[in-house]
Amino acid sequence: MADGKPTLHHLENSQSHVILWLLEELGIEYNLVLYPRVKGRSPAALHEVHPLGKSPTLVTPSGRVITERTAISLWLINTYDKEGRFKLPLPPPTSSSSSSSSSSEDDAIREEQLISLGGSTLGPDLFLKLMTTLLVKHAPFFVRPLVAAVRFALNRAFLDAELANVVGYLETQLAPPDGKGGEVREWFLGTKEPTRVDFSLMWYLDWAYQWKWVDFERYPNLKAFHDRCTARPAWKRALEKGNGYQLVFWN
Repeated sequence: MADGKPTLHHLENSQSHVILWLLEELGIEYNLVLYPRVKGRSPAALHEVHPLGKSPTLVTPSGRVITERTAISLWLINTYDKEGRFKLPLPPPTSSSSSSSSSSEDDAIREEQLISLGGSTLGPDLFLKLMTTLLVKHAPFFVRPLVAAVRFALNRAFLDAELANVVGYLETQLAPPDGKGGEVREWFLGTKEPTRVDFSLMWYLDWAYQWKWVDFERYPNLKAFHDRCTARPAWKRALEKGNGYQLVFWN
C-alpha cells in the first residue's frame, strides 16, 4: 500500500499481537491486514507476502518486507520513536580517560542478552511444552497413555526444571539493581517505558501464562510485569483491533 504507512500482516492468536501492541504504543497510523488461521496454521495468503508465510510480517512504506518480531520492533522503534520513549537512554558524557566499558554499553549488551534468552532458551522450552501437550492430545487412544507417560517423564526430568530456572532468572532481572531492598523495576532495563526487551519477553511470558505452565504467584515481579503490560491502554486497543489473541486455541 503506497500511502506512506507501514502495513502489518497480522495472524490471529499469534505473536503478531506484540507488534500490534507496539504500533499502538507508538501512536502512528498504519494499515492492518487480518488473517484467520486455517486448521490452526497460517493461511496460504501469507505466503504471497513473504515466502515463509509467517506473522508478524511488516511491509514498510518503501515496500521493504520485514519478518521476525524482534527485527520488526527494532525497525519500528528506530523509525518512529522520535522522542526516544521506548529506546535505551542516551549514555552520560564521559571523558576520554574513562573506562571503555560504559553503562550504556552494558545496557545494550544486556538488552541483546535478554532478547536472545527469550528466543534461544525460553522460547524453545515453551515450544517443546506445546508439542508434547499436543502430541498427547492427538495420539491414537490406544497409545495415548504411553505418550502421556513420556511427556510426564520429560517434564519431570528436564522441562519443568529448565523452565523454572529461566523464569526464576527473569524474576531476578526485575529485582532492585542494588539488591538491597530498593524499588522493583517496572521494566527490564529500568526505564520509564517498555523497551524492545519488554515487548520481546512479554510474548514468552504471556504464552506461559495463558497455558498455565508457570505459577506466576511464585514470581511476584514477573506477575506484576505481566499485569502492567496487559493494563496498558495500547495493549487493550491492540486486542480490540486484532482478530483474536487466545493462545490455547490448539487445546
